Amino acid sequence: MRRIYGYGLGAFALAATAVGAQQYQNWVGPNGEQMPGFVLGCPTGVARQVVPCGGVGSPIGVIAQPFVRMGKAAALPVSTTPRTYAITQPVGALTYRGINPCTVDIVVTSVAASLPVVTQPVTIDGETIPNVQLVTSPTGTVNRFEDTLFMARSGRTLSSAPNPMPGTTRYVSIMALSDPGSTPCLYRLGYGMGN
Repeated sequence: MRRIYGYGLGAFALAATAVGAQQYQNWVGPNGEQMPGFVLGCPTGVARQVVPCGGVGSPIGVIAQPFVRMGKAAALPVSTTPRTYAITQPVGALTYRGINPCTVDIVVTSVAASLPVVTQPVTIDGETIPNVQLVTSPTGTVNRFEDTLFMARSGRTLSSAPNPMPGTTRYVSIMALSDPGSTPCLYRLGYGMGN
């Protein structure tokens, strides 16, 4: 019996020594500086070494500035038939904010257009929508399975993909995934910077 107690005490002493030998290891930056626990750290590939996310050496780019509009938003009428509109993307605009106030989900994408591009004004209830032209010549078409989805009554800000056409005119193809009904469904698309 004494032998069992001896082994038990020995195991306890060994475990207590191991626990006591452990020390808290704080995260460190690439230059050995201590990283506070409240900073979001991104891994660098080196054990227990991180950099602040969004920094120059960070593997993750974080946009910290709020969205700033560059010009007025375009109102694009949406139906279950894909339509393409010509709008102007301001020079230097890297992001866009899409707002879908409609009661149905929609998909949207930038497409290429066949030259020369033929357009016509867009009217709703007898009023012409400014800065938006309906493209009547052949263009690419939105794909309901692959292109950017905006859920009903939602909005979000996204990075702008490269324009498939030269210049600042962007051709946007859009469609509703179900019938929006008799109320006009106007997707709002505004270009700017930030998120």
